[in-house]
Amino acid sequence: MKKSLFSTYYNIREESGGKPTNNNVTSRIKLHKKEGSKEFIPFTVNKTTHSNLRSLIKAFEGSDKIGLGYTTIQKNKGEVEPQLKKKALYLVGGAVRDHLKSKTPRNYDLVTDATLSEIRMILGNDENGFTETKPRKVDHSSDERYAKLPAPGTKNKIFYASRWDKQGKELEVTVEVNGEKFELATMSKGSKSRQITPEKGESASSVEEDSENRDFTINSLYIPLTTSDGDNNELIDPYGGAHHLKDGEIIPVGDKFDDRLSEDPSTVLRYIKMISKYGDPDNIPNKYKKCIAKYKDLANVSADHIHKEFLSGLENPDGDPRKYLKMFKNLGLLGKVYPGGDFDEKNMPEGLRGDRWMASAWVMKDGKADDIKRIFVDNGWSKQEANDIAYLVQMYQWATKNNFDPEMFYDIKKSPNGLTKSKIREFMQMAKTHRPELEVFLNHDDGDIVPYVFGQDGKRLNPEFVKILGRAPQGGEFEELKKFFSTKRFKDSLSQLKIKNLSDDLQT
Repeated sequence: MKKSLFSTYYNIREESGGKPTNNNVTSRIKLHKKEGSKEFIPFTVNKTTHSNLRSLIKAFEGSDKIGLGYTTIQKNKGEVEPQLKKKALYLVGGAVRDHLKSKTPRNYDLVTDATLSEIRMILGNDENGFTETKPRKVDHSSDERYAKLPAPGTKNKIFYASRWDKQGKELEVTVEVNGEKFELATMSKGSKSRQITPEKGESASSVEEDSENRDFTINSLYIPLTTSDGDNNELIDPYGGAHHLKDGEIIPVGDKFDDRLSEDPSTVLRYIKMISKYGDPDNIPNKYKKCIAKYKDLANVSADHIHKEFLSGLENPDGDPRKYLKMFKNLGLLGKVYPGGDFDEKNMPEGLRGDRWMASAWVMKDGKADDIKRIFVDNGWSKQEANDIAYLVQMYQWATKNNFDPEMFYDIKKSPNGLTKSKIREFMQMAKTHRPELEVFLNHDDGDIVPYVFGQDGKRLNPEFVKILGRAPQGGEFEELKKFFSTKRFKDSLSQLKIKNLSDDLQT
C-alpha cells in the first residue's frame, strides 16, 4: 500500500524526535481532500468560504502587476514602468491550527515577504479597493500624515497600522473586510508576541527564519495562500508542529520555553490554553513545570491582558473548563486570575461549563461579595461582570450557609446585577443548591408595592402605609415599608410552599 505524504512525514519526524530537519520534502506537506480521510485537508477559499479573506488574497495574487511609480528606459522596449516583484501571503498561527483540526478559525494571522511600504502599494492599488485609515487607539489628531484619512469602519475594505517597534517603525497592519479582522505582518526575526515592543524590527528572508521566534511548534505552521478561488493545498512545517498537533503535544520552538517565558511571561497563559484544547494536562513535562514556576508571578503583564487571555481559554468551545481551572491551580497561577479563590478538585461539578459568570462564582463561592466586586474590577473585569459574579456567590451562600433565611431576602433581591433568572437557576443547579425556595425567590413579584395610588377623585392614596404609620410615608420610610411588605410576602409564599409540601407528603 502506498504511504501518504503525511505518513512518510510522520515516520521521519518520529525517528528524529520531532526535531526540525533540513529535508525540504519533509517540511512541506500536501493537503488532500479525500472522503473519509484522516489527512489534513486543503484550506479552501471561494465566494462562500472565507469570503472576506478572498479579497485580501486576490490583492496579493496581482501584486506583480503593480507599477512602482517611476519609469526606466529599456533596450527594445523604450520607456517602461517597473513592476513590483510578486509577494507571497501565508496563513499562520492559530488559524492554521484551527483549520487542521477541522475548526473554523476565530482569528486570522497572516505574514508576507512584502515590506510595510509594499503592503501599502498592494492594498492601496485602485483595483484592490482598500482604503487606509487612522490607526486605532492612537491619537493622531495633530499628525498631518493621518489628518485626511477616514476613521476605521467607514469603508468595507480598510487597513491601518497596528504594531510598531520602539523607534516607530511599522511592523504590522490590521485589515478589515466587512468588519472581519485580519492581522497582516511582514515576516520578521523578532518575537511575534503583541505584548512585546521590539527595540528594532528586523525583516526575515524566509518562512523558516520567521518561524524561529514563534512560541510553539503548532503555532509555526504556514499555509501559502496562492489562490483566492479554490484549494490552498500546501502546509509548510519547519518544526514538526503538524506531528505534535496530531499527538496532542505542546512543544516550544527549539524547546526554548525558558527564553519565551523570559521575554513574555504571558506565554504561559497561551500554553495552558493550548494544553486544555489539544493536549494532556496530566502529563505536562517537569522541565516545563519548572519554567512556569519561575515566571508564575507574570511580571509586567497587565491585569487586562491576563483577564483577556484567561477568558479566551475558559470560554473556548473546544477546551475543557474543568481541566483548564485545575491547571491554573496546580501550576500556582489560580491567584493571578482569581485572587482569594480556591476549590477542591474532587468536588468540581460535572456540569461546570466554560462560562465566565458561573465558573468564576464557583471558584469564588467562599468569598465576600464586596471583596469580590473590588478584587475583580482591580484585575481587569468590568463592574457589571464583578457585580454579577458577586451576586451568584451571594445566592450560593444564602442557600448553603443561611438556608434561604427570609430576613436576608430583601437585601439579596436589591443587590445590583444583570443576570437572567435562567442564569441564576443554571448556576444553582450546577452548584447543587437548587431548591423550591429558590423558585419562590425567582418568581417573587413586589412591583405592585408602590408609594401611592390614585383614588377615584384623582388624589394620591396609600391606605396600607397610612394604616401602619397613621399618615403618608415620608423620605426613606417608604423603602423600609416596602422591605417589610415584600419580605412578608416572601415569608407567606414560603409558608404556602411548606403547607403544599406537607400535603404532598401526607398524600404520598
